[in-house]
Amino acid sequence: MRPNAWVGLVAMVFGFIYGMQAIALPKAPIGNPMAPIYFPLGLAVLMVLFGAVIFIIEALKGLNSDDKSKRPQFHFHSMKLIFIVIVLCLLYTAMFDHLGFVFSTIIFLMAMLMAINGKNKSLQNGIITLCFSFGMWYIFVNIFQINLPASPLGIF
Repeated sequence: MRPNAWVGLVAMVFGFIYGMQAIALPKAPIGNPMAPIYFPLGLAVLMVLFGAVIFIIEALKGLNSDDKSKRPQFHFHSMKLIFIVIVLCLLYTAMFDHLGFVFSTIIFLMAMLMAINGKNKSLQNGIITLCFSFGMWYIFVNIFQINLPASPLGIF
């Protein structure tokens, strides 16, 4: 089976399990009892649908392609990048509560963009990192009125 077909299959299974867990969430005691379930259930449905689309597209391309030259190959660089992304995600979760949303997101996103784009695009990476971090902070705090973990300095 083609690698992307596996991605679609895993997304469908994960989406189904996620959906079952979303249905099992406790009902709201006040207002619409199903309100806490709508968003996670919507994510589960989208995950299953997009997984199915990926799986079908790959099935149409041929599940058992015998031409090995057309199959994507994993190279050392790809595996190294996957490992870096996993480590950065783990570090991000570890520093999120300690440094707050803005600072931990700046560090995480800058490291991620440096790993993907390289050091030669540092200015571009920095601009994207700052705009995204402060933009998301502004949207969540001022528009959605959701409190995010603050930095130890008390700002942001």
